[in-house]
Amino acid sequence: MFLLFSGVISTAQKTDIPSLKNNLQLVPQSALFEMEGYYLWDPSVIKVGDQYHLFCSRWPEETDMSGWKKSQVIRAVSKSLFGPYTFAEVVLQPENHSWATQGVHNPKIIKLNDKYLLYHLGIPVWKTGFALADEITGPWEVLDYPPISTNNPSVTVEEDGSLYAVGKHKPEPHRDGKWDAYMHAFRANNCMDDFKPVTDNVGDTLNLLPNNFELEDPSVWKHKGLYNVVCNDWEGKATGISKSMIQYVSNDGIDYKLVSTEPIWSHQEGVPLKNGGTIRLSRLERPQVFLNENNEVIAMLAAALPESGNPSFIVIRPVDRYAPNPLE
Repeated sequence: MFLLFSGVISTAQKTDIPSLKNNLQLVPQSALFEMEGYYLWDPSVIKVGDQYHLFCSRWPEETDMSGWKKSQVIRAVSKSLFGPYTFAEVVLQPENHSWATQGVHNPKIIKLNDKYLLYHLGIPVWKTGFALADEITGPWEVLDYPPISTNNPSVTVEEDGSLYAVGKHKPEPHRDGKWDAYMHAFRANNCMDDFKPVTDNVGDTLNLLPNNFELEDPSVWKHKGLYNVVCNDWEGKATGISKSMIQYVSNDGIDYKLVSTEPIWSHQEGVPLKNGGTIRLSRLERPQVFLNENNEVIAMLAAALPESGNPSFIVIRPVDRYAPNPLE
């Protein structure tokens, strides 16, 4: 465990907004998606009609956790948000990707006007690619260039149809952390435009989120004008627990405040099951939220690696409708 940095987080940097943690519910067994012979990671779900479509990355069990750099993107389906999910197809893979020739990782799916946008990390370029389709079942047209100059981003659609993205940036030179990672934010008029930084002074010394903590795996959404970012506290500098999930909020998408130093969820809690018991974990990462038609969070998704040594799996944890109002 990491110790909380004493005195680093001032009262002015925190808020009175209730934490998403307070709304987390127990997990039904059906909401655990696993595939025999594979590690699963990076969950993202979208509802189309009366069906839920889960996109995630996978790689063969025999390659262990290190095989993620050669992963492919798959789709699974369910009649319920909380499963059970059934494997449907391989969606993207390095064998037929125009520039992600080693691995396709970190998929996220959103609806963008009359298109579906599946954005993903492309390896070995280590930047984010876009794939577009008219139907959730494809076919997918992959843009032949990475439109965002960062990897591991999260994108939300603004009221005017423009896009806002938050993504990881590794500063140079190396700082104090074992895994330096800042957060930068970008905007674009549409998915074909260049994503430009939200501030003019973006650079290696600027972290969008306060305190210059090492952060990764953002999930961004907006409700009633309030920007929300849930991400991993990579070195435990905000919460005291490495890779625990934390939450930031902002009225303008630039000036963010930490909601709480208490983790939303971490591997130490494990997966608390509705039918009793807890799955003990060694890792819990890649937080993503699922919103209902009112932009309320009703589920939190994550990738979980059990202590048992079994391959990783996907968790879709119910959330009692969460919808904080803007900062005063």
